[in-house]
Amino acid sequence: MAERKQNEATLVYEAQRGDKEALQQLIIRNWAWVKGLAYSIIYNPDDVDDCLQDICVKVISKIDTLRESERFKPWLAILARREALRHRQQKANRPVQLDEEIFESQQDETNKFFENIIEKEKQSQILKAIQSLPEKYREVFIMQQSGDLTYNQIAEILDVPVTTVQIRLVRARKMIYEKIIKKDNDKVLEK
Repeated sequence: MAERKQNEATLVYEAQRGDKEALQQLIIRNWAWVKGLAYSIIYNPDDVDDCLQDICVKVISKIDTLRESERFKPWLAILARREALRHRQQKANRPVQLDEEIFESQQDETNKFFENIIEKEKQSQILKAIQSLPEKYREVFIMQQSGDLTYNQIAEILDVPVTTVQIRLVRARKMIYEKIIKKDNDKVLEK
């Protein structure tokens, strides 16, 4: 971990000196969690792609403003969050829609038609449950689900203690579970 952090600090130093390959490596290494962070704020994959392009432009143009190279991840998180919030603000008049094909199954639709309908309904419920989370829980949940960050890294990015990250994850999972179970129970009661 310390070696990776040192390596990242070296890449930042080189990127600040104009090394384009080092800058590209920094962006590639952090792409998944930055995308998750942006999605947790914006929801719409098309808008997230636009936002990610703008984040890349900001990183390229502002990398030299980073004073402590070992603080790259928190710096990037703040930059990405601000850019995502700006995108969300610009699209505020347009209703937000979840792309229900994010978790779409790769199964053969003709042979698995009914299974796919049921699966899509479950996925839709999960996406809606995630969308309904308060932002602080949604951010942590999506960053953790990206699989690229440890609890310590998430805590550093969000500038909160590790225990806060853990508590938010537990609460987020519980809220998602309760929303899905409640919906299922409501459907049973309707029948």
